[in-house]
Amino acid sequence: MIEHHQGYTAIKRQRRDSFRPIGKHPFKIIHNARAVKYDLIQQFEKSTGIILPNGVKSNLCTQSVPILGKELAIMKLQIKENKNDIKKIKR
Repeated sequence: MIEHHQGYTAIKRQRRDSFRPIGKHPFKIIHNARAVKYDLIQQFEKSTGIILPNGVKSNLCTQSVPILGKELAIMKLQIKENKNDIKKIKR
């Protein structure tokens, strides 16, 4: 689960032993790696406009994060190449 928060993440030293918050900055609290991977997959689906089947999503969620990033990048490049090939054929 990923929680979005607005909270004090920066502090300023006032005196020798005292600090005060400078301002609020957005941050996320991540409770597990699966939520991060699922969030990456959702961003991929939004950017490409393709909805992946649940089996593919669960399979991607079991991979390590570096491999998942590479897989999604390769899929995105292949989709772009296929779209360009289709445009060339239509001309």
